Amino acid sequence: MSINPLDLFSNAVRAKEIVTVLVRHGFGDLLEQLGMPRGWVRRLIPEDAQHLNLWQRIRVVLEDLGPTFVKFGQILSTRPDVLPEPLIAELKLLRSKVKAVPFEQMRPVLLTELGTEPETHFTAFDETPVACGSIGQVYRATLRKNGETVAVKLQRPNLKKPIKADIEIIGWLARLLHEKVEELRPYDLPDIVSETGKGMMQELDFTIECRNAQFFNALNPDKEHVFAPRVYDEFTTEQLSVCEWVEGVPPGDPSITPEEGKELARIGGQSVFQQIVISGFFHADPHGGNILITPDRRLCFIDWGLAGQLTRPMRYFLADLFAAISSSDPEKVVRVLNIMAVGKDRLDETKLEKEIGFVLRKYQSKFGKSEPVGEIVLELLYVFGVNGITLARDYSLLAKAIVSIEESGIELDPSFDIRTIARPYLKKLAYERWNPINLLKQNWWGLQGHFARLRELPGEIQRFFRKLEDGDISIKLKHEGFEALISSFDSGINRLSFSLIIAALLIGSSFIISGTIQAGNITGGLLVHIATLGFVGAGVLGAWLLFDIIRHGRHKKK
Repeated sequence: MSINPLDLFSNAVRAKEIVTVLVRHGFGDLLEQLGMPRGWVRRLIPEDAQHLNLWQRIRVVLEDLGPTFVKFGQILSTRPDVLPEPLIAELKLLRSKVKAVPFEQMRPVLLTELGTEPETHFTAFDETPVACGSIGQVYRATLRKNGETVAVKLQRPNLKKPIKADIEIIGWLARLLHEKVEELRPYDLPDIVSETGKGMMQELDFTIECRNAQFFNALNPDKEHVFAPRVYDEFTTEQLSVCEWVEGVPPGDPSITPEEGKELARIGGQSVFQQIVISGFFHADPHGGNILITPDRRLCFIDWGLAGQLTRPMRYFLADLFAAISSSDPEKVVRVLNIMAVGKDRLDETKLEKEIGFVLRKYQSKFGKSEPVGEIVLELLYVFGVNGITLARDYSLLAKAIVSIEESGIELDPSFDIRTIARPYLKKLAYERWNPINLLKQNWWGLQGHFARLRELPGEIQRFFRKLEDGDISIKLKHEGFEALISSFDSGINRLSFSLIIAALLIGSSFIISGTIQAGNITGGLLVHIATLGFVGAGVLGAWLLFDIIRHGRHKKK
């Protein structure tokens, strides 16, 4: 494994904090597996770390490491396809306990993003935030141009650099875990962390959240009952967003009557399935905290930082998967999976079919009842993931969206059943898919593409042979499985370099002493001091090199 020493050095202070927190919560054995010194790790393991299980300790570690790690854990909680269910359950408990940054520190961000004094655009600006998160704070203000009340979201100052540093350290730890801990290799932690890190960096760009809300409003066919806050484009930047202020209460508020709750649950469920099945663009986290019910009993979806997108083939695959699950047919589920899955290893279909069958039998008696559909899909996604089947992240976002809307719907209406809501939308998707006119259109465009490629084929063959004749074709070979050998080779080169430096110090210092003796001056002088420093430096480096050789020798014996 290659680790950039400069990155490690620049993040050394933060890395030390992370290691200390890991040890404090009983992860000393894990650090020893990663090659860290046994003695000092053992001394730091606390006695009270034993009353929590592994997953609980992971959650507590993330909370102790601060907002970046809490946010990282919250994003990872949307990946039940690749992480174990007990860990997902703990990650869902993470809450960003973030203190508000004083407005004096937030004001420079507002000035920079607006390009002028706030009074130019706002007649009133409440400096006390109404909401605080790990990334931003929301304030209430009044626009000067039309007198409307708006929500102003500001990004915390100097956030990007520390978040990037934390993500680099998490990536480094993930690579170490993947290499050193064999039990964790099936989860492919480096890939999960890399993808999650990219998603987290995207959340630092508020323009993405604003575009998602605008895109939903453009596609939304039921604007009378469902909407997202209107965005003011002229103020939108990476660190600032301004949208309309929406007054409302969350689902479950006592002011909502049972009749209103039943109707709102139906409207919310229909909206989410319209987003997923028909539009292919959906709010990925419609839980109670992200839904407001206005005084005129409309639903407002807020916080569009997390959204999913499904292409037409992905939506058709989803319909086939739901049909296979509903029929309790493991073999059919495997056949459907083979169409869309991207696996890194050869698939053991027999083992996969058995595990899918176990999940389906577990829920078989409940298919006709109000059992949460999202939970069934989440459990199946995890089975797919541990069997080496990689599906697009949007599918796990989709399952999370279904779970969230089910929870919100049941809060509004205890008899809420998502199956009743989903059925007409799945029928609509089936009609779109098998409609003869649509089939002809899709096949016609497909044939046109094939004909275009056929016309280009002779030219491509001619270019290939010309390159072959001119010697311009090269073959790239990628060697895998040599990480340990490369690491040993690098270690050997480093030791050889140290040995040469030590030898150079000894020889150089000896020449200086020899020349001083021949000159008849051995009692002092600058040259004698330089030679002495050379001998001392060679001794220190030699002792360190000897210690390193003995330490690695002990690790190999184990």
